[in-house]
Amino acid sequence: MSADTVKQNNQLGRDFITYLCYKSDENEGLFEIAGAKRLHLWVGDKVILADDNTPPNSIIYSGEYFTGADLKQAIRSGKRVSEAQFKIEIDETAGTFMIRGERFDIVNLRIHSSDSGADDSEAQFYTRMHGMEQINSILDELYYQFLRDISGQSWEHEGYKKFQIWLNEKAA
Repeated sequence: MSADTVKQNNQLGRDFITYLCYKSDENEGLFEIAGAKRLHLWVGDKVILADDNTPPNSIIYSGEYFTGADLKQAIRSGKRVSEAQFKIEIDETAGTFMIRGERFDIVNLRIHSSDSGADDSEAQFYTRMHGMEQINSILDELYYQFLRDISGQSWEHEGYKKFQIWLNEKAA
């Protein structure tokens, strides 16, 4: 794999995470995916942004006190989201995880399920595995949705303009 291919994939990963931050904020965390599933996905307590310089200049927001306005300001200044923590809720499953844009890594996955308090360790194992599969398939679907959105003509004519309006909104 060439250095250019790695760099292009890195940029696509950063764009995907930025897209998730944008859509999460714009839709108040509500997403609909194929099969009419509804879920909630929010930006968590840590976001890392970097520019394309060598070495990159980075900004790290962590804790519960950074805001969407902070995130937008960093993006307007030329930074792109390279890592972000997300919180997710769907059906009886909730969890947190980090996505790293460089290689689409999912790290620090924590799954919280209503059945996780079961006494049977085998039942706990299968409940957690089901949660992992569910989150993985959701992320796959969100990635396909991202690709469809940005590669269609509607992104050029409408979607990118909406993104720019969101990006330039002032905090209320």
